Amino acid sequence: MRKKLIALITVFAAMISFAACSSDSSDTAKYKAKEITDKVKTAMNDLGELKETDMSSENWTNIMAYVTDISKDKVKDLDYLYMTDGSAEEICVIILADEDSAKEVESDMKNRINIRKSHFETYDPEEVPKVEAACAVRNGTTCILIIGNQAQNGKFEFNKMMES
Repeated sequence: MRKKLIALITVFAAMISFAACSSDSSDTAKYKAKEITDKVKTAMNDLGELKETDMSSENWTNIMAYVTDISKDKVKDLDYLYMTDGSAEEICVIILADEDSAKEVESDMKNRINIRKSHFETYDPEEVPKVEAACAVRNGTTCILIIGNQAQNGKFEFNKMMES
């Protein structure tokens, strides 16, 4: 009986240890949002001067609302670069608490591309090619929106970072 009890305790301890390790690994992203935007921005050498907003900004939730209406408690990290002169370029990285939230944000980002395209078709057709080159992708709980002529270069860098 004593051996069975020790075996049961050992199995129980192993299960708790395994569960703790697995939940920790899914909660941590490989990179901070700013690291990702910096790398992606470097791959896109035709960008103008971009304004940056991150979670340290007082109005980050207002700025983020342009991209998604996800609840702020689902956001673990955010870095958002955008043009203030009315041109189309944007880079937005949002790291979320769970994959369901990330899927929702990815969908919102794709919708943002369609909204921006419609906007520029009406108000500034010269910006439309930048939006047509745009992409919104997700890797795990990390989502990125890239709008610009060289969005595919940025997507390549993002994918490379996520695979390493």
